[in-house]
Amino acid sequence: MKTEKISVNLSITELAQIDLLVEKGLFDSRSDFMRLAARKVLDGHGTDFKQFLEPEFLKHETQNQLTFTFGIAGITKSVATRFIAQNKKMHVRVIGLLTISKNITADEARQLFASCKVYGKLIASDEVKAILQELEENIS
Repeated sequence: MKTEKISVNLSITELAQIDLLVEKGLFDSRSDFMRLAARKVLDGHGTDFKQFLEPEFLKHETQNQLTFTFGIAGITKSVATRFIAQNKKMHVRVIGLLTISKNITADEARQLFASCKVYGKLIASDEVKAILQELEENIS
């Protein structure tokens, strides 16, 4: 699994306690400790993630495509073209990774997306990212 690097601010005491656990062999490294701590908190929330996003789906019109993904999702040029031709818009929520084909133009993105929110990582052209950022700012 590919990982992303983050920075975390901890007190000196918290960091010292983590270092002691690493030194005693309970964890391979500080990163190993932080991954396990994050995993335990996330596992404790189980299916809460879908419930957090469900109200977003309920408020959208039914003729538009509502998409929720937990993991990895991708939107290709052919999918975009098909939706645009049918005059349909997407409401997308992703917890994980969303990849939008680099050959989807900013104009096509405007026609394709009614809303888009990615909790995680978005891979798309800079122009499409800008469009999605505008849409995200309008989500409330």
